Amino acid sequence: MKHPFYYLILVLIMVLIPKSTMAYDFKEGGLCYNFNEDGKSVTMTYEHLILFAYDAPAPKEKGYIGNVSIPETVKHNGKTYKVTAIDRGTFMGNSELKKVVIPKSVKTIGKEAFMNCYSLKEVILPPDLTEMSDYMFTDCGFETIVIPAKVKSIGESVFGNSSLKSIVIPNSVKKIGKSAFSGCRWMKTVTMGNSVESIGEAAFSICSDLKNIKLPASLKEIGPKAFYECGSIEDVVIPASVNTIGAGAFNNCHKLKSLKVEKGNKKYDSRDNCNAIIETATGTLLAGCDGSAIPSSVTAIGTEAFAGCYGLKDVNIPSSVTQIGNLAFFYCKNLKELKIPNSVERIGERAFCGCDSLEYVEICDSVKYIGYGAFLHDDHIKIVLLGSGVKAIDSWAFKGLDALEALVSRIKDVSKVKMGKEVFDEIDKSKCGLTIPNRTSDIYRSTPQWNEFKRIIMQKDMINNPPSGCIKKR
Repeated sequence: MKHPFYYLILVLIMVLIPKSTMAYDFKEGGLCYNFNEDGKSVTMTYEHLILFAYDAPAPKEKGYIGNVSIPETVKHNGKTYKVTAIDRGTFMGNSELKKVVIPKSVKTIGKEAFMNCYSLKEVILPPDLTEMSDYMFTDCGFETIVIPAKVKSIGESVFGNSSLKSIVIPNSVKKIGKSAFSGCRWMKTVTMGNSVESIGEAAFSICSDLKNIKLPASLKEIGPKAFYECGSIEDVVIPASVNTIGAGAFNNCHKLKSLKVEKGNKKYDSRDNCNAIIETATGTLLAGCDGSAIPSSVTAIGTEAFAGCYGLKDVNIPSSVTQIGNLAFFYCKNLKELKIPNSVERIGERAFCGCDSLEYVEICDSVKYIGYGAFLHDDHIKIVLLGSGVKAIDSWAFKGLDALEALVSRIKDVSKVKMGKEVFDEIDKSKCGLTIPNRTSDIYRSTPQWNEFKRIIMQKDMINNPPSGCIKKR
């Protein structure tokens, strides 16, 4: 849906535009028209622009309410004109529109033409239509619609938040735009034509009932969050033709159990039957699911790779991994066990934020940077162990750890650690013990944020010389 400010801006534009430029050229049969430049055809338009269906009076013109059949030709002053287009916003916000039949003479339909027509249950589109314009049917009430066989592109949010239950995308379509079907919560099936090359950002996001999706062999690009929160999808196969996959393309697909790349793909792979998508050249795991295993050749966990994997209870990160990306395990709310190997150097922003079941976090000596909100509000964590190699901890990294009982630090000189704001905010520092290396008390007690802990405990041999270089679990 559009940002609320969009409507405010639109109202201001309409107020500022001179009245003469908004007027239609003539009216016939209850419908309004403007002459086209060729002098032989006209564009159907509105008489009064309706912005909000829920607070606007029902239009009185008989041509705009109930069942509307737009004529192929219209007579005016003894001359016949062909109706070739429908203007932008012509029916927008019309709460009384039930059905529309658009003649074959119409070649173009403007943006937002039927936006917010909540009661619109049926639309017959013209066969020669080649483009579905942005926001054309956003928030409409129909459950099915036939996209003409000549349409080449489906624009931004064309069917966003509509009541669609199924859709067949014809073979002519090459591009599916940003948020094209976003919020179609009741859509169960999508049949995708064999010419689709690009699926835009969030194109099918929040299609909660969508269970199966077969991606065509023609597909080259999957945009960021393309299938975000498609909570019923169970398996996905990435075609060999795909060369771009955006971040979070399959985030919050809670029932996703199988995620594979076809053999022959030159950009991505699912090596070792890992049930995940890996960027071949860099060894970065880009997307995983509840059933994924991280191969020993993976060098990084990518941005949002496992975000929203509710069924993930434990994860084995191999010692080949050096980077854990932003939001990598965001809101993996059932993740109970986390072992970060002594190879990881960087933990990204909010990497483990929302992991509500974690109780114990062990950060090895190799980690140099802990990102903003890395463990934000993981309110079941009882013990955090920090390795000696930490050079920077960003703001809110450990904020809101309500249950924290012990913070064990191997850092010898915390005065040299670059600290963000409120790193340990909302931790009960009168109860949580801070265990530090021997003979470092003065440094900890004089360094901001660290000196807020009331119970500082010194320990000579806090690591018991573990072979991995990590702190042993007690």
